[in-house]
Amino acid sequence: MIELEDLRKEFRTKSGSVMALDGITLTVPDAAVHGIVGPSGAGKSTLIRCLTLLERPTSGAVKIDGENLAALPEKQLRRQRHRIGMVFQHVNLFDSRTAGANVAYPLTVSGMPKAKARARALELLELVGLADRAESYPAQLSGGQQQRVGIARALAGEPSVLLCDEPSSALDWATTRQVLEVIKKVNQALGLTVLIITHEMAVVRQVCDSVSLLARGRITQSGPIRQVVTDYGSALSRELIPLAVTPVGQARAQLEVSFSSADFSIREVLKLLADLGGDTAIEAGTLETLAGLRVGRFQLVVAAEAREHVIGHLRAAGLHVAEPGAEPEARPGARPEARPGAEPEAAK
Repeated sequence: MIELEDLRKEFRTKSGSVMALDGITLTVPDAAVHGIVGPSGAGKSTLIRCLTLLERPTSGAVKIDGENLAALPEKQLRRQRHRIGMVFQHVNLFDSRTAGANVAYPLTVSGMPKAKARARALELLELVGLADRAESYPAQLSGGQQQRVGIARALAGEPSVLLCDEPSSALDWATTRQVLEVIKKVNQALGLTVLIITHEMAVVRQVCDSVSLLARGRITQSGPIRQVVTDYGSALSRELIPLAVTPVGQARAQLEVSFSSADFSIREVLKLLADLGGDTAIEAGTLETLAGLRVGRFQLVVAAEAREHVIGHLRAAGLHVAEPGAEPEARPGARPEARPGAEPEAAK
């Protein structure tokens, strides 16, 4: 389990202090996969360095399995770091060592006999699907295979937590899917708690159980994927269910309609839109299945004079309707990190 409690990191510069992390509080339960997303400069790199205590937080707690690493002296901290496996954006394998030797390296450095370390390395390479490449050198491996060797190396010390810092940013999407499948397999097989720092929403959609949005050093939204995607109009919901915005003329208006299988089937939504008649057309649409929940967004183009009627009709039916660029529609009792409502049913 990962627990961050009011975590702050302040850097002092010649021009004044900079608060890189400003009161981060977050819990990632055992065996969960959690994504941290955010724009450049949001504090993601500082957060990962504070999690590993490569940067000492200014204040707050960093707890791994209940132990506050931020409160430990350096000698004890070095021992506790064995609980954390780290997968980097750039794998940094030893070019002169085989894949098996790269995985075994941290074990031999810690004093494990070479034969035992090699046997453990072969087990881990089999887990990540590279048992037949143990004698291959990094130059003989693809980028995705090198990243999988990096994952195996991160698991060598039998950590309880796996931190992944932009693990797919240098890979094409087909290779990224393979790497993410390995991370999910490792999570399920070993029961590891996984935290992924990424700027790619496709990573969150494929592998994460929950997600947090980091902006200017603060978590502005957080929750399980099912909860976040149905917080219609929020920044995370819009990013997870992307929808292109196309220009329209002054005589026509643009609307966005959002829904999930917790409330509507696609057939019901399409019938509601068809009942609006010829003044309304679907310009674009996106459908995704995330965490077992079918979610969708449609972009409508309507005649300007019919705009108010269409909005009223669809909202009365229970659909979320917004105009592109407008503030998210307020809902009674809604909270930034949650959407009240019934438990979503399986995707229809």
